[in-house]
Amino acid sequence: MRYLNLKFSNTKIMMSHFNPNSADPVEHDHGNDYQITIPLKGKTYLEQNKITSQIDKHFLTSPGEKHFHFTDSEEGRILLININRFFLDHVVSEKVNEEIYEVHLLNQSIGSPEKIIKIADEMIKCNLFDNENKIRNEELEWELVESFLSIQNGSHFEIWQRDFMINSHPVVKKVIQYIQKNFENELSLDDLADQSHMSKFYLIKLFKDIVGCTPSQYLLKIRVEHAVDLLLHTNWDITKICFDSGFGSLNTFERVFKKRYGMTISEFRRTNKI
Repeated sequence: MRYLNLKFSNTKIMMSHFNPNSADPVEHDHGNDYQITIPLKGKTYLEQNKITSQIDKHFLTSPGEKHFHFTDSEEGRILLININRFFLDHVVSEKVNEEIYEVHLLNQSIGSPEKIIKIADEMIKCNLFDNENKIRNEELEWELVESFLSIQNGSHFEIWQRDFMINSHPVVKKVIQYIQKNFENELSLDDLADQSHMSKFYLIKLFKDIVGCTPSQYLLKIRVEHAVDLLLHTNWDITKICFDSGFGSLNTFERVFKKRYGMTISEFRRTNKI
């Protein structure tokens, strides 16, 4: 029996109680929504694709996957959270600063849903006692999805964890912020080492371990991405874009750009300019 059903802009929060030896009325799916099932009391099972799983910490059902919940000799209570797939993709894209068209998630979790439960609880209270606070509801939806993605394995997880590691390591975060603020200028490894207060050798090793590339490779990435934005959204000539993006010469700009995109700068602009 469902005794809570709250709908937000991009998510839903529900609670269901099952008597012993009871089940959902019918096998069903949730269209474009992911559904997270979190056990709150007793033992609850889920059958999906003719495979039965006891729900331990939490279990994910992907959009379009038919399933149903049931209990055996014990009663069960579950928290159900639905997340629109397009909103989830959007959150990932914003988080990693890269356009993500479809995240592929696995059914089983790799962490505790405790934080998800706390955020859902706050969303319920906010809806019941302060339902005019739309901004806070939107913030909580984002927090809910971010918390879920941090404990759910899938195609996003490596880059998501990398982002977490960057934010949790103040030295690397400081160097990244320095690069992002000063990429238009001539930067050297000595400059970055000064910012990190460590040797160039150790900075390169630490940066690569956490970010997945060296500081110089990250600097080139930022410069090229800035150049692409200018190519697509301004009428500036290529030489002006080259130096505004921090490249020391047009030849270097052309070489780096072609290596990354497989075409010349002029071809790229002609093909992609909005």
